[in-house]
Amino acid sequence: MESTILSRIGTSVKVPSKVTPGETDTKAKCKFCHSLYAYKAGGATSHLVRHMSKCAPYLNQLAKKIAQVVLNFIAEKGDSDIPLIVTPSEYNHEETRKLIAKMIIVHEYPFRMVEHTWLNVVIRYLNPSYQFIGRKTIRSECLKVFHSEKENLMKSLRSVGVISLTCDLWTSNQNLCYMALVAHYIDKNWTMQCRVLNFAELDPPHTGNVIGQAIFDCLAEWKIEDKVISITLDNASNNDVAIRGLKAKLAARRSSCYNAKYFHVRCCAHIINLIVNDGLAPLASLTKKIRSTVKYIKKSPSRIHKFAEIAEI
Repeated sequence: MESTILSRIGTSVKVPSKVTPGETDTKAKCKFCHSLYAYKAGGATSHLVRHMSKCAPYLNQLAKKIAQVVLNFIAEKGDSDIPLIVTPSEYNHEETRKLIAKMIIVHEYPFRMVEHTWLNVVIRYLNPSYQFIGRKTIRSECLKVFHSEKENLMKSLRSVGVISLTCDLWTSNQNLCYMALVAHYIDKNWTMQCRVLNFAELDPPHTGNVIGQAIFDCLAEWKIEDKVISITLDNASNNDVAIRGLKAKLAARRSSCYNAKYFHVRCCAHIINLIVNDGLAPLASLTKKIRSTVKYIKKSPSRIHKFAEIAEI
């Protein structure tokens, strides 16, 4: 413990003794402010600890390191694809909790993982100062990270001139409809950016008016109604109704020079998919037989083996 405190704050040096001429005394020298303090091997170190809480150069450097620990999801990465961070000299439980929350968000881990025994064993081995975190605590921390990142994105969108949107809807296995709204824009460094603005459940009925109102509410929440120049959706009839209502709302908020002629962009991939499905429709009976044959062969390892023998002949 004594050597740890001394190495953290400074080094031991020899200085001329003020009591006995010609001899030297051992002193502790601060690495940051270079102040000298009484030090004796095996002696008390409480005065060194008190100095650490008051040393201005040390506190300034510690604050800079803590500030650099805060990660963005788009942080610069090193050679091993791990975000570059500066490890602080002292354990900070708040920053540790924030990093764990970001790990859970990025990798889609369950909240309960922070309560797993061996995860806590590993973290305690790496740093004995680590404090146990419950699943409810880490859930609230994830929400704090979400709101913090949302606020940062809102600030960055203020400097963006124009934004293009893409919107998609789909129904889950539980018959729940979800809508995702994504913004595409070029930042001040002329780099194309893509950010998810909304991912939420859409209440039935999924009419065009409901879809258009949900999109407009999202734009109003992000305060980007005046910056949207186009939106891409699937080639569906309810989306046509949604766009008509959305254009009317945006036109009412903008000047008379607002031109919505090219506002609605139909998804090219969806159109190609419709074309391919129409082209395969006459071959439906043939593809059905092929699928049934493949399903029959893959149902048993012996059938796969027999099919492989026949195919080699």
